[in-house]
Amino acid sequence: MQGKSKLIGSIIALMVIIVAVLYMAGSFSDKQAPGIKNPAASEYTGQLLTVTLADIARDEIVPGTVIAKQNTQISSRVMAQVERLNARAGDTVRQGDVLITLQQDDFKAQLAQSDAQINAINASLTQAEKQLKRVNDLFKQGLVSVSDYDDAKARFDNLSANLAIAKQQQTQAQVALSFTKIKAPISGVVVERFAEPGDTATPGKPLLALYNPQQLQLAFNVREQQAIKLAVGQTLTVTLPALSTSMSATVTEIVPVADSAARSMEIRLETQAQIGLMPGLYAQLRLPLVTAKGVLIDPSWVHQYGQLSMVYVKEGGHIVRRYVRLGEMVGNKQHIVAGLTPGDVLAVDFELK
Repeated sequence: MQGKSKLIGSIIALMVIIVAVLYMAGSFSDKQAPGIKNPAASEYTGQLLTVTLADIARDEIVPGTVIAKQNTQISSRVMAQVERLNARAGDTVRQGDVLITLQQDDFKAQLAQSDAQINAINASLTQAEKQLKRVNDLFKQGLVSVSDYDDAKARFDNLSANLAIAKQQQTQAQVALSFTKIKAPISGVVVERFAEPGDTATPGKPLLALYNPQQLQLAFNVREQQAIKLAVGQTLTVTLPALSTSMSATVTEIVPVADSAARSMEIRLETQAQIGLMPGLYAQLRLPLVTAKGVLIDPSWVHQYGQLSMVYVKEGGHIVRRYVRLGEMVGNKQHIVAGLTPGDVLAVDFELK
């Protein structure tokens, strides 16, 4: 009898546990089971819109940069110490302005030496000319030999040749002295200064770099499939994000060599709107592609659920959710990449209650 009572007690305890588990699981609740109830289409009185295909004008964005069409690095043509620099990075200069002055002492000394040499030769030449004239008169009278005449003539000719050489050296000294004042070859803006007073300038070593801000270009590496379709004189649209502006630009150069590694060609464009442009600015070139067909809808018809995007579609006799994959905005319309096909009927005003 006692064993039977224990068995009944165990059964009752087990039943209590089972009831408690069922209660905690909500078995005795009146809540609706999880899931979405699709309302009947007859209950929807809002606007219905049939999905159709639309033309989508697609563009390819090519990154590029602003470059200077006319730029130069200034260097010395003689070896000398830098005495003074009259420009720094950012300064605007005009063609012919003296930008750098080199020490001139050595070159002035060479010029003075050549002047003195010319004066000495001129004095000797004057004496030799007089002597030649006298010997020539005596030779005509038969008072001197041919040898004496030849010696006088040779001395005069030798001094004349020496004078020509000395004058050439004088010209070279004058030119070398003029090279100590380095002038701006173009009007423009100084980009960088590579030397300071006291540095030694040597031929070919850059001292200053400058560019012409009135002659800037935009350079882009365009896919060769696209580049071969472009032509010089063609007008395209470029965007400069840093300046928050877009402008029209004309193709002026197509480098006739393709980059075998990147499979691209360099395209250069020019624009009349030069205000604010400077070398190095990031630019974007908008290349039109072939027009494609796609589904475009008003973005307000798309509902977001976390990371998912969906629309409401009339399907059979109900309004159902349809998850879609979004593309880019085309004007003020949203491109639907996947999830909708032509003929689908959208319940554009539907709101889930």
